[in-house]
Amino acid sequence: MKKKFLSLVLLLAVLISSLGNTFAFAEVVPTETPPADDPTTKSQITLSDEFNALSELSLKSIHYSCEVDVNNPDITLTATSSAPEIIDIREDTSLKAPGEYYYDLAACKNGTATLTFTASDGVSVTKTLTVEGTGEMPYTVSSDVNEDFTLAKGSSKLININFVNNDIDVLTFPLLGPIADGVVQTTLIEADQENGNYLYRVDVIGDKGQTVDLFLGGYGFIPSKLCTVTIGENKNLNLDTDVDYICNTGDTYRFVAYTNSTTTPKVSTNNDVASVTFLRKVTGGYEYKMTALKAGISLVKAELNGETSSFPVSVNAEDDFPILSMEDDEENVTLPKGNSRIYKFSAMGGGDPIIVGSKENVISSKLVKKEGTNYSFEVTAVGQPSASTEVYAMFPESRYDEYAYELGTITVAKPELKSDTTQNFTLKKGSSYVFKITNAATFYAGSSNVFKTELIKKSGADSFYRITAIGNPGQAAGFYMAAAGGQAKKVCVVTIGSEAAPKSDTNSNFSVKIGESYMFKISNATGFFAGTPGIFKTELAYKSGSDSYYRITPTGKAGQQAGFYMTSAGYPTQKVCVVTVEKPTPINIESDTNSDFSVAKNATYQFKITAPGASAINFCAGTDGVFKITFVRRTGSDFYYKITAVGKSGQSTGIYASVPGQSAKKVCVVSVK
Repeated sequence: MKKKFLSLVLLLAVLISSLGNTFAFAEVVPTETPPADDPTTKSQITLSDEFNALSELSLKSIHYSCEVDVNNPDITLTATSSAPEIIDIREDTSLKAPGEYYYDLAACKNGTATLTFTASDGVSVTKTLTVEGTGEMPYTVSSDVNEDFTLAKGSSKLININFVNNDIDVLTFPLLGPIADGVVQTTLIEADQENGNYLYRVDVIGDKGQTVDLFLGGYGFIPSKLCTVTIGENKNLNLDTDVDYICNTGDTYRFVAYTNSTTTPKVSTNNDVASVTFLRKVTGGYEYKMTALKAGISLVKAELNGETSSFPVSVNAEDDFPILSMEDDEENVTLPKGNSRIYKFSAMGGGDPIIVGSKENVISSKLVKKEGTNYSFEVTAVGQPSASTEVYAMFPESRYDEYAYELGTITVAKPELKSDTTQNFTLKKGSSYVFKITNAATFYAGSSNVFKTELIKKSGADSFYRITAIGNPGQAAGFYMAAAGGQAKKVCVVTIGSEAAPKSDTNSNFSVKIGESYMFKISNATGFFAGTPGIFKTELAYKSGSDSYYRITPTGKAGQQAGFYMTSAGYPTQKVCVVTVEKPTPINIESDTNSDFSVAKNATYQFKITAPGASAINFCAGTDGVFKITFVRRTGSDFYYKITAVGKSGQSTGIYASVPGQSAKKVCVVSVK
């Protein structure tokens, strides 16, 4: 089974649809073929039976998936037309495999043209075809959009297409798409075949200033230009949501229109599938609430001073659970009482989520940030030591108010008395050093008149004490910490020295993106290391005098942190700063198939998912038991997956693709014939 990505790149390209074909091969060279690995052997070129039998093309038609095979995969093949004005030929590189080539043909003008296929070793074969007919299209098509338009980055536009096939003997259907990739993408989101009504959504994926032509036509025929789309940029109006918001009837969703204008933006929907109401003015803009009223597709659009911004809404025909995607994997953590951690996830449907524990009085939670469909919650351990609870995201405003998504577990630990510095060290006379002491009520020196000690800041359970060497070189003092009503615990011994103290060129906390590195310059130190293993790789790049240059590279997950420390003989281990692993630049996922379609029972179909920069992707069905999914291969940034229809006739499921750390993207819906 060969998958075909219908590339209307011949004359007027439209990248829209896909189908499958099975090919047999007819030889056009002698049947006795020497071994392909013989260096003296000339290549053997074969055409598929279907291509070999083809002799005529109808004017203005496009013939897809003409397969040509070369027996030696190290040989390359090129194709030319003797009269491109009659028959234009283009290679479909989306299907390219070693030794296999696929070509699309466009019949542009009546006449005869010869196609020549030439191998890199000089062997060639020819195929002559004739173009006949009037070029009359067997369909009528119209659109509610016929003029050029501009879309702001992150926005969408709905286009209604009416398509009538006037010849029942011709298989065709409407296609709307751009002449080039990377600027906009079109998705068929509704199809009423009985009445010939089709709804397409145009989404911006390119950058400001880019333009692209949209073409409209029928499958198997050269399309006509519909209009030109330009990507604009709003200067004073943007929505916090740039995804297709998927929900159920009755669901609500809060979103923000960002603007510095004192005028409230006009926000509305294009139909009665959903409604929008104004809520309040917020920092940076205005907040609104969308309510899903009935199943269907709607477009939320904001308007202000000639600028527009929008996002689509898909209301399910059948109720489904809210869609939630965690930024990190489910985790079981231990938190000292009073300490907190941040949970981040994206959610669609069900209204505003909350975080609760399976047991009362163990945790508390609060929403600290909402940006579109992305939520950040701070969860704090408030229970007694050893108390434990599962942590759930729930949707109390939804009809699924009992639906719970487990985020992990939290166990409350006994507050631990600790210091960020526990090793003995030397401090130069007149110099200062800051201790971070946690869960302690007091911190002091065991000897007087050697160091001055002062509390400079408190933050939750953390106290920051500065010590200054006021004694003479050689004098030392032990430092102690104690919890309220508890016994004192020795922290370390500090000696007043005369040697230069270790120092770093970087002392402020910062972040490093996954895939990038950062260089520290550490002076007068004998060592440099991360306090938490497995998050950063640390390596000595080079030394110059008393300066050492250390390179750190993230190896952990986004959001993880590690403190970095330096050591020197006679000095304590000194904390330099905290470095956080930052998410890499988001990876854009594209599928060669975005329109809903059907597959016969036990038949297969192949998807090509393109994700530049991704090492792996997750490709799955939303409903189990309908399709079996098999990974085929990876070629560069392209991942190939095959689905096999194993469910019952009439069953359907959404197909989704994602990369770690990003929300899943719905590709299309596939049904079993």
